[in-house]
Amino acid sequence: MDDNSDGGHPDAGRRRFLKQAGTVALGGLLLGGRTLASATHAMPPAEATADFNPDVEMELAAVVDEVGLLPGAPTAVWRFTGKVLRGNADTLTFLKSSDNGPSFVPVIRTRRGQRVRIFFTNRLPEQSIVHWHGLHIVQRMDGHPMYAIGTGKRYVYEFVVDNRAGTHWFHPHPHERTGFQVYRGLAGFLLVSDDEEDALKLPRGTFDLPLVIQDRTFDSRNQLVYLQNMMERMMGFTGERVLVNAAPDYTKQVERRA
Repeated sequence: MDDNSDGGHPDAGRRRFLKQAGTVALGGLLLGGRTLASATHAMPPAEATADFNPDVEMELAAVVDEVGLLPGAPTAVWRFTGKVLRGNADTLTFLKSSDNGPSFVPVIRTRRGQRVRIFFTNRLPEQSIVHWHGLHIVQRMDGHPMYAIGTGKRYVYEFVVDNRAGTHWFHPHPHERTGFQVYRGLAGFLLVSDDEEDALKLPRGTFDLPLVIQDRTFDSRNQLVYLQNMMERMMGFTGERVLVNAAPDYTKQVERRA
């Protein structure tokens, strides 16, 4: 470095170097920000392919709704809805919050080796995408935030179930909004069965009872409360009410047997 540059002051060259380096770094940061932002939104949604012949095909949508979770006013939620287009009608069901309560929590039941196609539509007021938590599938089908789609857009998932029998779940996965969207109600089971499990002769039907346990905080109007202060943003928080299958004080009539 030339200590005599910029009028000969011994620190002038160093200051000029730091200034230039800072400018380059800032430029790189800004460029990187634009690159990251564009990469997040530039990936086109996946579409159905002609050579993929699904065993199961369904529609799945993320929507805004109201559900009676607590006595009194209904709670505004974001939830999954959908229907089976091809295959067993029981592939997609919804858990009841009680024996006579509303169906709210989705359950997708698959078998190892099945070819699955899901038409996902985002009807939320912000971007979203679905992540199949725990499934062994290709990256393009796994709900990375770079594939998040806007309001009214559609993403087509096509994958082969390649997991052993097990309990998995699915949830939204948009950048920095995953926690919020799950908290609003967007979560469901994805259950995989296989021949190995069948051979165990485990209890089935009414004896196979999926339970979703969640903690939530509600305000005086029965509306969900999320991240009330900076500490909660940094450390997380525990909700004041425990919900089972989206119901407080959950009860279920079962037979008196093992």
